Amino acid sequence: MPATDTPLVYRISPAQTALLILLAAGCLGADIYLHLSAALLAITLAVGLGALAMAAASQRMHLVVDDEGVAVRYLGREQWAPWPEVTAVEVVTGVRGSETIRVSRTGGTYIDVPPSLLQPSRPTPRPAARRRLEEIRRQIEDRRPGGGRNAI
Repeated sequence: MPATDTPLVYRISPAQTALLILLAAGCLGADIYLHLSAALLAITLAVGLGALAMAAASQRMHLVVDDEGVAVRYLGREQWAPWPEVTAVEVVTGVRGSETIRVSRTGGTYIDVPPSLLQPSRPTPRPAARRRLEEIRRQIEDRRPGGGRNAI
């Protein structure tokens, strides 16, 4: 499959972000309209602010693959690997307690894609989740100039 002009993009689902915002709104509503004790007020404030922070952070994270290379944006930084530096794209285990995709670069460095970007949001059997990761890995390899691993 030849490289295309449309980049391959993976982000956290907007539905998950919306649910976090709804949770924060519910906590704020409880704080405003219910007569909560000081302890419950502190808990709902912490949960609401945490949900808002997670919603904002989830919209920043992404994986973009195009004909120039692979970019992964985390919460506070972005890493970029142009195709000439990429030595392998593989599925690995044990990254933040889950399986994900690792982009290995020349010099022995690598970029691990945050598992939250690629793992299914619903409970999924492990073999099905692994097949999904293998399919994403193949899609990434297909974006490589020359059509994959053997071209480099």
